[in-house]
Formats: sequence, structure tokens, C-alpha cells
Amino acid sequence: MANKQRSKPSVHKGNTAAGPVMYEGTSYPKETFENYLVIYALDGIRLSAGTLVLFFLNVFLLIPIFSVPFQALYAYLLLPPLAVMNLWAIALIAFPRRLQLNYVLFRGVFGLVCSASFMVVIQKFAYEALGLTTPWYAIGSFAVYFFALSQYVRFRLQKLKQPSQHKKGEKSNGMPIATLTAITGGAYLLANISLAFVTQQTVAVVLICVYILLAFVVFHFVMDLHRYYWLRRVMNRPKSV
Repeated sequence: MANKQRSKPSVHKGNTAAGPVMYEGTSYPKETFENYLVIYALDGIRLSAGTLVLFFLNVFLLIPIFSVPFQALYAYLLLPPLAVMNLWAIALIAFPRRLQLNYVLFRGVFGLVCSASFMVVIQKFAYEALGLTTPWYAIGSFAVYFFALSQYVRFRLQKLKQPSQHKKGEKSNGMPIATLTAITGGAYLLANISLAFVTQQTVAVVLICVYILLAFVVFHFVMDLHRYYWLRRVMNRPKSV
């Protein structure tokens, strides 16, 4: 994982009469938001891009794609985005200085591609290895996925709106959302573990559980899409004289 270095957005003054100083044009506290606007150090981009895609994503996608029983549908769905991410990672490795800001976008796209691809792999395990035939498993899987992702993003955005230092005893409004997301993921995980007692195909069920956890873990990277958007806005904003 690459080290972070502070970006240098222009300084904006806010109303200090009541509450924290807000960053101009946002509902985020100035100090919290400026700490959020970071780019990643050059010395870590090559290693991080190579690890995330050339190792992690390739290993966890190529093996299940071509494993028995092979189904062309999953290859058609997963190989194109995997090829794009590999080419992007190679470009970052070759030109880290030129693509330093672009690396923030890369991490966000990686989070989406990786988590969605893992959900597709889960469908292969469920329908090809476990022999499920009902479409409701796929519908339910992706419904839970999109719900959990939306709750995670909502929680992170609410957390960003909080001042960097909280008063003692102050409760966070985003905590119930984080708890809800955790409960959703845990319930979904337990539901898949229970399949082992019905099908007796424990290996496939364990793999499904592993990929569920991985899909939820890489939600962390998705927030870099939001960070990239604001970095571009700040850097392209004309400086006041």
C-alpha cells in the first residue's frame, strides 16, 4: 500500500461564528476535508499497483475463471475488466510520476471492479459447483452487495462530515449505518455457511465465504473515487488573487 502525502488545496475561509469552519462549497469541516484530500507518494505507486492487480486481482480471478467446470459466460464477463486493470497497472508502473493523481482514480476503480468481479465468481461457485438452479440466489446476492456498498459509502461520507476531534460523550450519527452494514455482511456470510449442511460440498461453500469477505473488504478502495473527484475540483479551481 502506497504511502500518502498531503495534497495542497487552496485555503478557503468559512464562517467561524457557529460550529467548525467548513470547506468552501462543501458540507465538510475544513480541517477534516483537507486531511482527506491526499495523493499517494511516488515511491509506493509501483509496488501497490503491481500488488493490487498483477498479483491479487489476477490470482483471485483467473484461477476460478478457468477452473473446472469452465463456463465461457464468466470468462466473457470477467476477462475484459481484468485486462483493462492490468494495462492500467502496467501504465502506472511505467509512469508513476506522470500518473500520480491518476493513481487515486485507479484505486477507486479497482475497488469497484474487484468487489463486483468477486460477486460474479461467487455465482459460478454457487451455480456450477453447488448446482443451484434458482435465479433468486444471484438476485439476492447482488441486492445485498449493492445495499452493503451504499451503506458503507454513506457511513464514510457521514464520518467525513464530522469534525476531526469529537467532544467526549458525543455520539456519531454514522455508527448505526456501519453496524447495519456489518450485520448485513455477517448475515449473508452465515447464510452461505449454512449451505454446507445442505449440499455437503464444503470446499465450494468455504470459497464462497472467502470471496464474500474479500468483496466487502475492498469496499475501502471505492472511496478513492470520491477523493479523486474532489482533488480534481480543488486543483482545477482558479486561485483567488
